[in-house]
Amino acid sequence: MSSMIRKIGFLGAMAMFLLMSFGVAWAASQSERAIELGKKYKGTTLTLLYEGIQAGAIKTYAPNWEKVTGMKIKVVETPFEELVQKAITEHQAGTGAFDIMLTGYQWVPDYVAAGMLEPIDKYIDKHMTKEDLEDITPGHRISMMYYDGKTWGMPADGDLFILYYRKDLFDDPQNKQAFLDQYGHELAPPKTWDEYNQIGQFFTDRYKGQIYGAAGQRGPGQAFFYFAQVYQGWGGQWFDPDSMKPLINGELGVKALEQLKKELAFGPPGMEKWGAVELWSAFLEGKVGMLYSFPPIGRFSEAAGGEDIYPTWLPMTKIKGKVDYALLPGPSAHLATPWIWGISSNSKHKDAAFAFEMWFTSPEVSIQVCTQPNSLIDPHRFSHYESEHYQNLWPNAKNYLAVLREANKYATMDIKVLGGTEYQDAVDRAVTAVMGGADIQKALDEAAQKMEDITNRFGRENVKKSYAAYLQLQEDLKRVTR
Repeated sequence: MSSMIRKIGFLGAMAMFLLMSFGVAWAASQSERAIELGKKYKGTTLTLLYEGIQAGAIKTYAPNWEKVTGMKIKVVETPFEELVQKAITEHQAGTGAFDIMLTGYQWVPDYVAAGMLEPIDKYIDKHMTKEDLEDITPGHRISMMYYDGKTWGMPADGDLFILYYRKDLFDDPQNKQAFLDQYGHELAPPKTWDEYNQIGQFFTDRYKGQIYGAAGQRGPGQAFFYFAQVYQGWGGQWFDPDSMKPLINGELGVKALEQLKKELAFGPPGMEKWGAVELWSAFLEGKVGMLYSFPPIGRFSEAAGGEDIYPTWLPMTKIKGKVDYALLPGPSAHLATPWIWGISSNSKHKDAAFAFEMWFTSPEVSIQVCTQPNSLIDPHRFSHYESEHYQNLWPNAKNYLAVLREANKYATMDIKVLGGTEYQDAVDRAVTAVMGGADIQKALDEAAQKMEDITNRFGRENVKKSYAAYLQLQEDLKRVTR
């Protein structure tokens, strides 16, 4: 909206807003319209199923909503690995325990097949404008909101993998000369995974274990995303689209898993079991030269927004002002389970739930949420990338946002297909097994067989149709972002 106002002036922007808001009761910002809607449900209590580590932001901003609407918000905090089962269990029991569920976009096909989600098209048509939706970047909008011809939730996050690296180590003259002498080319952010490995090994050797060249997550639950980043970046596909035979145990799958295992050689001890907290902690403590991960680490590295509400579950950063950003080899950028807010089909307060969802994900509120020091919410709107506040949050924030925005052009998706939650789990288990010492080919063969079993159980033709839609989404992503 701010960019439009700069171009045509305030009155012109408001006139355009009125025209685009046909069917919306009155012309105002998305958050203001959501508040007016929410006031109709004063006294209503909404219950949210939320990942525990994500809950800081919602706890901070829910009181603002309660104050202006009279509604109440209750948050049920659940670990990432338990979210799907918790949602399924409550749905099967018919308890109506949740009104809104924080949902990985790749889980939507399974949730829809189980009848767990309420489509929100009618709410969007009635209460939102074309401009509300067009502020969401096309990659996030296309990949996250839609499935089977309907809309199932509003994007609340923007997880894209990029490279974070210690520019003080890369710019050190002695490091640069030593690297040039050893490898015959300049020390710079890697363009290939071979270069990534060279840099990782170089720093580990040079700093003799005081600093490790690179690190990543390899523990259960999210190891899949790291495999997907490498595998899909090399052009790997999950299935043969005609036969639906799994392809992960082919040459590219083996090569990708070999890459993840190579990284253990120059990574910190114990990395094969790490989750996000362990990975980020090591980087913030200055023990790691580079990593690829979820975007919050960019803000955490700078203690951006103030140290008073810096995440209590992380060590205070020791690398403030020392971090820079780059695209990953390929270039490729994995959309690693950015969240949407889905409305439970069992909710007794669907209209009220949409009002809160519409408010929290609005440009006006979401920019506050994704710049909050302890938030895990990341940029996913044009207004986020263009925000002067965000661009000035720390000295290098403008480059951080520019690299994330560029990464949208190379986005690859999680397995957003019928059975996707189980397919991803099968791949995840193969990765963690190899990190524990299992043979790569054997682990991938076993994962492929599990994927075959899942396909047979859901029905090969059903999954084939769903996978065809997934491939079309990927093509749509390329078309609208590149």
